[in-house]
Amino acid sequence: MRHSFIKNIFIAILGLFIYTSCTEKTPIIPTLSVATSHSLQFAPDNNEDAVIEVSTNCDSWNYSAPEWVIANKIENTLIVNVADNEGEARTDSIIFTAKDTTPIALAISQSAHIDTVIPTLSVSTTHSLQFAPDNNDDAVIEVSTNCDSWEYTAPQWVIANKTESSLIINVADNAGEARTDSIIFTAKDVAPVSVVVSQSARISEARLNNLTNDELEEIDTDTWSGEVNVTLSSPASNDIVVALAIDEQHQHIENTGEICPVVPIDAIIFSQREVTISQGNSQSDNVGITVDATMLTPGVTYAVPIYATIQSGNATIGEEESKVTFFIKLHKDEERSIKQVVYLEVNDCNPLNILEYNLTDGTPFFDAVILFAANINYDSDNDVVYLHNNPNVQALLDNSDTFLQPLRERGIKVYLGLLGNHDASGLAQLSDWGAEQWAQSVAEACRQYKLDGVNLDDEYSKSPDLENHWFTQRSAKAGARLAYELKKALSEKCDWPTEVSVYEYGALYNLPEVTIDGTTHTQSEFIDFIVADYGRTSSPYGDLTYAQCSGASIQLAQGRTLTDRSARNIASQGYGWCMWFAFDPSGTGGAKNNREHSMEQFNVAAQIFYNSFMAKPTYVYNKTGEGSYDATPHLIQ
Repeated sequence: MRHSFIKNIFIAILGLFIYTSCTEKTPIIPTLSVATSHSLQFAPDNNEDAVIEVSTNCDSWNYSAPEWVIANKIENTLIVNVADNEGEARTDSIIFTAKDTTPIALAISQSAHIDTVIPTLSVSTTHSLQFAPDNNDDAVIEVSTNCDSWEYTAPQWVIANKTESSLIINVADNAGEARTDSIIFTAKDVAPVSVVVSQSARISEARLNNLTNDELEEIDTDTWSGEVNVTLSSPASNDIVVALAIDEQHQHIENTGEICPVVPIDAIIFSQREVTISQGNSQSDNVGITVDATMLTPGVTYAVPIYATIQSGNATIGEEESKVTFFIKLHKDEERSIKQVVYLEVNDCNPLNILEYNLTDGTPFFDAVILFAANINYDSDNDVVYLHNNPNVQALLDNSDTFLQPLRERGIKVYLGLLGNHDASGLAQLSDWGAEQWAQSVAEACRQYKLDGVNLDDEYSKSPDLENHWFTQRSAKAGARLAYELKKALSEKCDWPTEVSVYEYGALYNLPEVTIDGTTHTQSEFIDFIVADYGRTSSPYGDLTYAQCSGASIQLAQGRTLTDRSARNIASQGYGWCMWFAFDPSGTGGAKNNREHSMEQFNVAAQIFYNSFMAKPTYVYNKTGEGSYDATPHLIQ
């Protein structure tokens, strides 16, 4: 019988070892206990029943007992008695079991028909002792016996200190796999008592590391290469396998305010998709990541997001620690000498249409888009000048990720147009204090909605109350001060390059230098470019150059044109900009579709300025009502 009992204990220990070793995450631990840890002792005859209470969180439990034991299982109890003993004293165990738990052996003995003291041995716990990988407190097992002495055996990794009536238990630090064994208590002529002891493996915390360290790398070759590795907070207790992949969860990722598309998946090559950190080591081999730059658009910043997952082994990795993102940009051969800016009447036109207008090499035709327009407004009840957006402008800002950021991802800048709105506020009639205050709110909007700057158009404003601290006499000087304050506030609030441009109308002609506290600021410090009114050209003033001026301003909704001669003059005189107004290829707003006429003009610019042609657009995006735009592309019929 003793061999059978030891075999059962070995099987239970092996099962617990396999269970502990193979689970990657700690589940709810199945439990099994009985109400007594003492052995059951019976007289030779005329014994009363013993009731054993059984506790478990498993679905069921069971028992096995020697044939001379009379047992009756009722719900959570086992009622135990023994047959009359006519022979020698006998000792064995009742074994309690439940799925995925350590079996519990309860010693049971019956004396012979002799008038002697029955030897007993019991311990204070029959539950398994569970220890962490390191830094454990002592566990104390109280031992009771009427024998002259008791002994114990324990596995080598268990640290035990025996006193007269107890065994003080601890374990050595575990640098390897989880381990399970038993401490066996013995005394003469008494069934041994066993206590299972287990120690979990050390769980290391993993981290994916960027070994390239460049926040943004500009490249001018056909490939880009980076490196990552995985490190652990402590040496691996077993072999740890980590898988690496490109994070396809996001289509774009922000980098210092710039919305960057994720690099095409087909362009990425890993030197290896899995790395193994061997037992006892804390770092993986370096993994190379290569990007085929021929699949990238020049001038566009791409995100290369890499993430790691633990495939096997005693390690975990947090969400932040599992990710590394590189940012790369394929260098443009040269900057355009002439850029294209379009004023979009957003009451009529969906900005996503701009994505369809490209040169035959795939380069976007437009360099910049001005959302025409938000307003400067005055609230007389509360005496405050504020930024007002009509429902269409606000809808685009609220849905910036859908309707505006795709343009920025292609390298097209998006500016917020600013316009008067039939009240006392105006872009060229704010006091110095008023300009500073209002510029802060405008810059905050650009930061919040991730825009590249603003454009000023001084129209539709009434004469101000010169006694009000917000206002001053309408003048180019006041317009220059506002442009200066806007440029300053934008640079302070936005983590990306921002620009201020001016539509030459109203008082916004020949803006003077701005002097503040004895320091003079020239025009190029607060004006990035200027555009002329329809049919005109702008001219440089102050320290501005022709590269900051528009050589043409074409109103497309009115059928205006760009001739070959005009385009050649723009190029020969060194103008840096060409302005287009009211382009609308859909006709789904309040204006007519002018796609065909516009394409004719764009082709003139493409041929003269870039020695190229316009690619035929494939899709059109619709305006679907007040404050409503459709992000679904529709095939052009």
